[in-house]
Amino acid sequence: MHISKSKKIMAASLSVLVMGTAVCGSIVYPIRAVEEEPKTIVSDLENSVKTQSETKKETVPMWKAVLSEYGGSLSLVDYETVEVEEEVTNEAEEPEGEYIADSEGEYDDTSYIESSGGAVIADVPERPEYDSIDIESGNFGFTTYGYGHGVGLSQNGANHYATYAGWDYQQILQHYYPGTYISNSGTAAKETISAGGVSGSALDIVSMVTYNEVGSSMSTEAIKAQAVAVYTYIKYKGGNASDLYPASNPPQNVVDAVKSVLGEAVYYDGNYALAMFCASSGGSTASCYDIFYEDIPYLRSVSCEYDSQCDPHYGTVEVFSAEELKSILESNLGITLSDDPSNWVSIIEGDGGYAANVVVDGQVTVKGNDFRYYLGLKSPKFECTYY
Repeated sequence: MHISKSKKIMAASLSVLVMGTAVCGSIVYPIRAVEEEPKTIVSDLENSVKTQSETKKETVPMWKAVLSEYGGSLSLVDYETVEVEEEVTNEAEEPEGEYIADSEGEYDDTSYIESSGGAVIADVPERPEYDSIDIESGNFGFTTYGYGHGVGLSQNGANHYATYAGWDYQQILQHYYPGTYISNSGTAAKETISAGGVSGSALDIVSMVTYNEVGSSMSTEAIKAQAVAVYTYIKYKGGNASDLYPASNPPQNVVDAVKSVLGEAVYYDGNYALAMFCASSGGSTASCYDIFYEDIPYLRSVSCEYDSQCDPHYGTVEVFSAEELKSILESNLGITLSDDPSNWVSIIEGDGGYAANVVVDGQVTVKGNDFRYYLGLKSPKFECTYY
């Protein structure tokens, strides 16, 4: 998609933070304060939570939106970095536990109907109107949709699928990880796992990470789906996920939700799946190969209607002057841009409308997620207009 010089008004989603509560769609969520230095919930957890490393890695890190910073309002203000696996080489043993369900669905799924266009659901609320902004000539406007890398489970979407469509955690997981199945590992009750430098029982660690990811005000089924994804991700990482972070003292409703699905994991072809997740998508999730190079069959773009209707970060506009953008791109790419700003950014669109690649001034082509990282954009699903 080549950008134009036309001057026009762009719609912008304005996130509104309200003290005490905040509204997303027709649901009111309490805002939860997040501790900066979470404490362990059991005395034998000897390691403290490690803070995020500020060291820039040689490869562009995978950004995952932090729902603990999203607050009950789903209004995100921070990131965490998640290291990208170069190859999917895990060879987990064939699960020995109880088989739960596969992607074909072995349950009464009256609220979930597959069609060629994805999941067909009822009662998607209308998106409210937002104010527009006027961008002055000589500036770039980047409109982003969603928050986070967009691959895998959308935490915001999962909550609204459960709330509006009545989906259970199995339906949520099977929607976001197509072609997978759910089974119990049979080992969770006795094993010790680690996340963010903290070690403990599976129940303790999964509860703390799940609490950090989605808080306690989401639908129980969405919390369960997140718990299964967290446990799966940790097991995929060999029982130690340094890129997931626990929060202290998860409330009882979170612990109970985790306990009800303890040991359940998402599998693909007999192995633990790479159960990636993000805060929200831009109406559809991204395919992994568009964002992180690796082509993973169960990390493909799927629809996520509620993320286009109930996410305050759908249609957010970031403005850069030509001088600012020139400085950012030249310093990151080691090139000298031409004198024609309208030629600086050309987007090659991938699945779900995400920027798979960006051609910069006809000189170099970079991954859209790398480009997003350079600019600090909320999502690799973005559009660009030069005014």
